[in-house]
Order: sequence, then C-alpha cells, then structure tokens
Amino acid sequence: MTRLVPENAVIAVDVGNHAYSFGRYFECTHQSVLMSGYLGSIGFGFPAAMGAWAAAPERPILAVTGDGGFGQYLAELTTAVKYAMNITHVLLDNSSLGKISKEQRAAHFEVWQTSLHNPDFSEYARLCGAHGVRVDDRGGLDDALAGALAHEGPALVHVVTDPELV
Repeated sequence: MTRLVPENAVIAVDVGNHAYSFGRYFECTHQSVLMSGYLGSIGFGFPAAMGAWAAAPERPILAVTGDGGFGQYLAELTTAVKYAMNITHVLLDNSSLGKISKEQRAAHFEVWQTSLHNPDFSEYARLCGAHGVRVDDRGGLDDALAGALAHEGPALVHVVTDPELV
C-alpha cells in the first residue's frame, strides 16, 4: 500500500489485528487516516470510508478492514455500488476474529468462538456490482491493488491470510 496509495488519499482503518499491521508497515506521507479509537468499534472501517467519500468524493478513498469487521456491514457494499462511491477496500481475511483470539490467549484462556465462516468476498463484491479480486498469494497483491485503485467505483481486494499472521 505504501508504494501504491496516492498521497491525497483518505484511509479508513477498522479495528483488529490488521490495524496493528497497518500502523507498523504503512508509511504515511500526506494521506489522511481515520481510526475509531478502538472502543469496541469493530465494523468502523467501511462505513467510515463511505462517510469520507461523501465528504470528499474527489479524493481517493480506501478502507482497510478485517473479515470480522466487514462482515457486520457488508450489505453496505450495495449502497456504495448504487451511488458509484469510488472506494477501494482492502479486506484481510483470516477467517477469524483474530484480535479477540489474541486477547483470549494473552489472558491464558482457550480460544473460544472466534472462527468465522466467510464467503469469497471478491465474488460477493462482483455479485453486488463492484469490482472484486481475490489474492491468495502476496505476489499478486500489487497488481490487484493497482487494478482496484484504477477502477472507477467500488472495488474490493480480498486478501486471504494465515490466521496466525494477521
């Protein structure tokens, strides 16, 4: 993302392990970053990106979410399609509520009820009328993100990750 995201972009980042990775690895230059403050606000990322688009439709808008957060608001993709919202969504799918699993382990509890049964989110995006691409290997990530950023209208990059890494 550091190599491809335009300097004038607004990036809405959801709550979860992916937010830690975003904070550690994304080298912000002049982009605006929206974060919720982590007060139990899983699901913030995509709706926040929609709000950013409404406020500044001339700027590149991105959402960075996990599968758990996006799962709470995935029907809003149809709203983004209806209004041709130019939002590029990077969705990291580890098939779990990874942050909750990590907290359970840290408290020396068994991991309980954090696995998710997800659809192919790229196919879901296409069914809704958006651009959707699935990435199963890091070698395809740059091309997938570049294509999504170039797309006019909603685009979703579904990045399938190892549950232990994100």
